Parts: sequence; structure tokens; C-alpha cells
Amino acid sequence: MSAADPAMEARLEEFLSKIDARVGALEKTMQARTNELNKLKYTATLVSRTMESIFRTMFGRTLTDFAGKHAGERCFVIGNGPSLNKIDMTKLKNEITLGSNRAYIGFKSWGFVYDYWMVQDRILAEQSAEDFCKNIPDDVIKFIPYTIIKFFDISKLKNIVPVHLDYTQQCTFSSDPFAIHEGFTVTAGLIQIAAIMGFKQIILVGVDHNYVIPEQNVNTDKKWSGAGLSNHFSDEYTNHSNGQVWEMPNIEKMTRAYDAAARWGKENGVEILNATPGTKLDSFVKVDYDSLFSA
Repeated sequence: MSAADPAMEARLEEFLSKIDARVGALEKTMQARTNELNKLKYTATLVSRTMESIFRTMFGRTLTDFAGKHAGERCFVIGNGPSLNKIDMTKLKNEITLGSNRAYIGFKSWGFVYDYWMVQDRILAEQSAEDFCKNIPDDVIKFIPYTIIKFFDISKLKNIVPVHLDYTQQCTFSSDPFAIHEGFTVTAGLIQIAAIMGFKQIILVGVDHNYVIPEQNVNTDKKWSGAGLSNHFSDEYTNHSNGQVWEMPNIEKMTRAYDAAARWGKENGVEILNATPGTKLDSFVKVDYDSLFSA
């Protein structure tokens, strides 16, 4: 062994000792972060279970009561895009349907009402709660996040099912009835509810995933009005004549939420299809609407 070897060994030992110290510090940091994450998960679970108890006391049922209700069946999750005018909506009369927001405008011409309905946008609920109470039939089951129920006169709105919408979990997917996740579109919420109900096939229609909003329709608060626009199946939909304003759509975040739904579907053997003519949404397999019905 050369004379330089002892010095080299000493330097090597010093280097390895520093590595061990850094690894030890990293392990402590990771453990601390794991402990923090576990605490957050515990807190979120505790909040969900607490809200579940409160909802059941106030309304007699919660989303958990619908878990597996439609196991193995198919349903249609219906958006409110202008493409609804390109399909024969009467074909959905005997299907299980889930829709949202101001969809009731089309009920008369379509000849049926949805089985399930949801609103999750705070501004929309605040401005249109009275219209919803007046126009959505009593027998329609209404999923409403508990954070916006305060805008409704619940004595005038039957069949409410409170939902815990977790705003901290954005653009991800939940099939847990204790809490669904924010997806920047009510359609993402409906897909999660359909998954909780156990549907084996979830078919989207009216999900154009395309908004044209000129600058003149956007106010200083970054909200938009539908005056003169055709982003929905009816000119009445945006209610702009009564001063209704809407949150600006975030297509990028919506797409992430839909992609999360598509991944969940593939992992869990649930077929999620998009039967919207001309849709800009590529997250799901696209199918022809008319092909879904027997002749």
C-alpha cells in the first residue's frame, strides 16, 4: 500500500460520513413530511365524516345512500353545449340522466326531466337559486355542495342531497361518496357521482368543451355575460337579460379533471364515452350518438 493510501482512506471516510449525515437528515425530513401528510389526511377524513353526520341529521340522506344504486347500468351525463341541438334528445327519455345548472330550459321541448341534477358554482347558485327552486321539478334528485345550500330556500326545493365538494383536491377524481373533488366544471362532479352510483357505462353528451367569449363580454371582475353568444343549447341559458354573470371557463383545468376521470375509468373497468357531436374534448373515446340506441 502506498504512503498516500491512509490519507485517501481518511478523506473517503470523511466523505461517507457526510453522506450518511445527509441521508439521515433527509430521512428525518421525509418522515416529518409524511407525518404532516397523514395529519392532513386524518383531518380531511374527520371533516368528511362530520359533514356526513350533519347532512344526515338535516336532510335525512347523503351521497353515501346512493353508492352502488345503479351498479352495472349505463347513464348519460348531459352538458349544456349547443351540440344538444344537433341530436335527438327525446331518445334519452327512458335513459338514466344526470344534468346541471339551467338545463331545465330544455325539459319541455325534450319531453322529459333529468333523474339527477347538480349545481356547484357559487356565483350561479347565488344568482339563480330562486329560479332553480321554481323550475326544477320536485321529483328530480338535486345534488348541491353544502357550501352553497345557504343560497336556497330549502322549504321550496325538494329532494336535496348535500355533497361535500373538496376544493383542496383540484382536477383529480374521487369515487368516495364522503367527498368528491373540484374539477372546474359541474360535469366533472356529475361523472364522479355517476361513478359512486356504480354505473358501468357513463356517456357524455352536450359536452362541447369549447367557449367563445369576446373581450367585450368580460367585465372588470373577470366574469362574463352571455349577451349575443351561443355557447349553450339555448339563448336563454346564460340569463344575461337579468344580469347573470358567469365564472370564466378554465379549459386547461377542466381537461385535467376529465383526464383524471378517464384514467380512473380505465383502472376500474368503467367505460366513459363522449357522444357529443363536434366535441373538442379528447379525454374519452368518442362515439356516434345514434349508434347507442337500437333501431
